[in-house]
Amino acid sequence: MASLEERFQKGLEMRARLAGGQGRIYRGSVPSAYELAPDMYRISTESLYGSIWSRPGLDLKYRSMATLTVSAIQLTAPQIRAQVRNALNVGITPEEIIEILMMVAFYGGVPAAYNALGITKEVFEDRDLQVTLPETFHPSLEPDTLYERGVAKHREFIPDVFGYHPTEPTPEEHDLDVLMQEYLWGAIWTRPGLDMKSRIVCALAALLAGGQYDLFTRRMIEGALRYGLTRTEIMEIAMQLVFYVGILTARSFMHIANTVFRSPEFASTAAPVRGV
Repeated sequence: MASLEERFQKGLEMRARLAGGQGRIYRGSVPSAYELAPDMYRISTESLYGSIWSRPGLDLKYRSMATLTVSAIQLTAPQIRAQVRNALNVGITPEEIIEILMMVAFYGGVPAAYNALGITKEVFEDRDLQVTLPETFHPSLEPDTLYERGVAKHREFIPDVFGYHPTEPTPEEHDLDVLMQEYLWGAIWTRPGLDMKSRIVCALAALLAGGQYDLFTRRMIEGALRYGLTRTEIMEIAMQLVFYVGILTARSFMHIANTVFRSPEFASTAAPVRGV
């Protein structure tokens, strides 16, 4: 087991990697806070950066995407700014960042998405990055076509896209489901600029941020496994977000993931969760 000093040094190295080489002087997204709680820098460097961000089992790119998603949903401006910078520093493209934040509109709310996009634009301007995504959503599209496109994309992920409701949905639930098939799945998940695995990671992170442990989370985990994410990757998403959403939230997600892993469809298809 690594000593606390070894964890601290490893944490400094990760801070440096995330911050573009500024790790040994970079004091986090709110440096003034350490004046009130001096031990916080040491503790967070050891536990978060030296013990979580540095774990195997989930690529650094996906750790960054998941953390950015949660920061955007939580409307935490300093964290959003820091996570956008981190994402750029680990090789996530500006276009990918924008696509992640467009997903946030559906999983965390339009205000959260626009708030994060505004902060992201400031970071891009600070780095002299001129980025505008091309317009790919055509208003001439027939609603039925958009709906069918959404259902088809959704079925790539979850075969029974109408299985969320244990009982017959109310008219309001039905109308909402139609809108989500059209716009979430037909207009967002089908967009270029962010691959399917990245979208799945961000969707799982969004469910963690919202504290959703019902059928929606279970089905998202099932879809992730069908698509090819490993058990370890799914559990590491929860590990990554422990210090961003809270230990109880992350641990509850792990519990429901384990129930999915033990279900008949997946019980015999994968090895036990372990570090890779």
